[in-house]
Amino acid sequence: MDRLFGYERKTIPWIALAVLLAGCGSPFPTEVKKEVRAQPSFGAIRGSPSAYRGRMVMFGGVITKATSRKEGTLLEVLEERLDGSDRPISTDKVGGRFLVRNTTFLDPSLYCEGREVTVVGRIAAPQGGKIGEKPYTYPVIAATEVYLWPKYGGQRDSPALPRRDWVWGYPGKGWSNTWGSVPPMTVPPQ
Repeated sequence: MDRLFGYERKTIPWIALAVLLAGCGSPFPTEVKKEVRAQPSFGAIRGSPSAYRGRMVMFGGVITKATSRKEGTLLEVLEERLDGSDRPISTDKVGGRFLVRNTTFLDPSLYCEGREVTVVGRIAAPQGGKIGEKPYTYPVIAATEVYLWPKYGGQRDSPALPRRDWVWGYPGKGWSNTWGSVPPMTVPPQ
């Protein structure tokens, strides 16, 4: 009997870890990940976009503008580093902006300012534009895949729904994802 339970004690944590890691993966297939593995940095592409034309890349960030056109949708994205799941990491260190040219219609009410996206596609010819009054040369990605990340849950989505964004903190942090928050609670429907 001890042999049976001893075996389970050793394998169950490994199975649990495998299940946990399987749920934290990238939304992109492994073939895509292999193709973009040795891609140049965003800074190198921004410095010389024409030199990398036709190269398959994966970048992500926060949408600053979405424009619907007859031939598809054009997204302006503020580039951010990607985490292990290929989701943009919100920091103050950004690489600049790039344009995503998509041949299908992406609804601007979903692909709107402030939403996070990760894009896979080929570098196209750069496009000139302006950020405010400053001239800017945008690297352009002709998208093959655009992944719109879900908004974080909790009270930010709907005040009538129970909070879903709570985690156990460490000493001094409290109960939630943010400093100074109150313990978990359910907001009653209105």
